[in-house]
Amino acid sequence: MRRPHVTKCNIAVDPVPFQRPIRWSDLRSDEAERVIRTWAQDTSRILISDHAFDRLGERFDEEPLDTPTVYRILKVGRVLGDPIRNERGHWQTTMVLRMPGGRDAGAVTVILREDRKLIVRTVMWKDS
Repeated sequence: MRRPHVTKCNIAVDPVPFQRPIRWSDLRSDEAERVIRTWAQDTSRILISDHAFDRLGERFDEEPLDTPTVYRILKVGRVLGDPIRNERGHWQTTMVLRMPGGRDAGAVTVILREDRKLIVRTVMWKDS
């Protein structure tokens, strides 16, 4: 059983871990990862582009990658490299996750800050 923290006044409180505010003007990889993982918990925030769906069929013939797996990449994967601004000014990065068999699958993900949505532009094997 978790015991609450007791202050000097003997008031029981649960400590809240500090989370640094997201610095949208200069997004770091750890911040992008936190945003993507948090927003991906609600799959209605994830939009998978037609291009990404086309790539699933082309690139994953020997090991199919389905939509739930793409969701899992976003929910528990890690950011590869630094986020960049895409042609429309949105932050974009690649989330990767080690798959069964030892291969890394990646999902190029755009963060739509204003809409609080994620767009998966494409998916690929990162070891190819």
